[in-house]
Amino acid sequence: MRIKQASKNIKYATIAYFLKIILQLVVRLVFVKSLPVEYLGINGLFTNLLAMLSLAELGVAPAIVYSLYQPLATQDSATVKSLMQLFKKAYISIGCIIITAGICMIPWLDWFIKENDITGIKWFYFIFLLNTGLSYFYSYKRNLLIADQKQYVNSIYQSVGQIVLSVLQILALLVFPSYWLYIILMLLVTVSENFAAARKTEKIYPYLLDKNVQKLSIDVKNTIAKNIKAMIAHKLGSVAVFSTSNLILAKFVGLVEVGFYSNYYMVISAANSFAGQFFSSITASIGNLIALESNQKKADIFKITEFMVAWQALVIGCGFFTLLNPLIEIWLGKQFLFDEAIVTWLIVNFYLTYMRKAVLAFRDASGLYWNDRYKPIAEAIINLAASVYFTINYGVVGVIWGGIISTLLTCFWVEPYVLFRNGIDIKLKDYFKDYLQYAVLSVLTAVVSKWLYTSLFNDVSIINFILGVILCLAISNVVWIAVFRKREEMAYLRNVARDKFGMNFF
Repeated sequence: MRIKQASKNIKYATIAYFLKIILQLVVRLVFVKSLPVEYLGINGLFTNLLAMLSLAELGVAPAIVYSLYQPLATQDSATVKSLMQLFKKAYISIGCIIITAGICMIPWLDWFIKENDITGIKWFYFIFLLNTGLSYFYSYKRNLLIADQKQYVNSIYQSVGQIVLSVLQILALLVFPSYWLYIILMLLVTVSENFAAARKTEKIYPYLLDKNVQKLSIDVKNTIAKNIKAMIAHKLGSVAVFSTSNLILAKFVGLVEVGFYSNYYMVISAANSFAGQFFSSITASIGNLIALESNQKKADIFKITEFMVAWQALVIGCGFFTLLNPLIEIWLGKQFLFDEAIVTWLIVNFYLTYMRKAVLAFRDASGLYWNDRYKPIAEAIINLAASVYFTINYGVVGVIWGGIISTLLTCFWVEPYVLFRNGIDIKLKDYFKDYLQYAVLSVLTAVVSKWLYTSLFNDVSIINFILGVILCLAISNVVWIAVFRKREEMAYLRNVARDKFGMNFF
């Protein structure tokens, strides 16, 4: 049942992912042709600012979602109903706090921007603020779908919303090249999509409309409170690492560089977004696994998941190393390119971040937020200090170095250490032994792929790019299968592919 639900979720998540990224690329292309590049910088800046305000969420969602796994597995609808009532109160309060805190930040908005010649920027920010704050009023119900292994329903609504928004924004930019209209459409579609998804959740779980809700037990409340306290630190660390790059660049470099950086970040985050969809599709199944299965079964599934993550990281990393700059040139033009050195560091940072996915999925499903609560604080301090210092002295690449340094000094070893000591029975040295094998193979494959691509294709064109994609996919997958064909993880995946999809590969 878990494999069936996970497969269904992954299928819909994959479709949603490719649809989303294609539409985003088209919208961004029309955007840069219709509006000055500074507006891209505004998008990136406001996204980071509002991510900082989302600290008000303080890890409520992961803590309550973890508490939903057990009652959903045992069909305890009374407890589910009580948890969702708590979710509702928390998220409405969070939405109000975000909007209020965001309004209080308006007088200080110019401080974050080195140079600003754009009028109406405070009103733009206010619309972004409403888009973030109002979404909390209904979006909490999505978490029940995710916890109950029904991520595919959420994917459908997100895809429809993305299609509608992208089409409307493209038409608006072509007919009325107005940033005002562009972001107002974003607000309207976001609110509508969240409302529609909430209503669908109520149809799937009609007991959510029942007014008779029992109080949660003291044990459940204590568990949630403990996990929320731990998640405060995780939330702080996440925001400091992933939501400050544009702020630092806007403050010390300028909005134009933020716009350039956001183009690369959009492409790279698309890959991370796919991983996010993939793992949100299987995290509920992992939670079910942890609640019901033996320690050996948990360890086996973790190794398979880590194997899949490393495979994905190799394929995507190889493609980025070879084709990221050609993609930007074809998509937006040479004037939007970064130097190869900056791009290489971006890919190194991507690989380190992507390789954390399996550990984080099992940590979240195991509810081990308390056990590494000090890690994100150290990560945040190191990242901010290093990013600011290196950005002031070396420019855009400095913010990337800050992320790499903070990851290596904290997440790289603390997260697996905590998981293997408290949740999954695997030796840390065995994990790092596999990690080293995966990383070395990824580097060698990427270097060979780029050498072949540059040897075969002298100019940048759509045809050459497509051939480059085929080349990278062929080399990376053939190398991976050839090197790891005898591993137990490959045998497991081969059996699943044969039994579920009728596929046979060696």
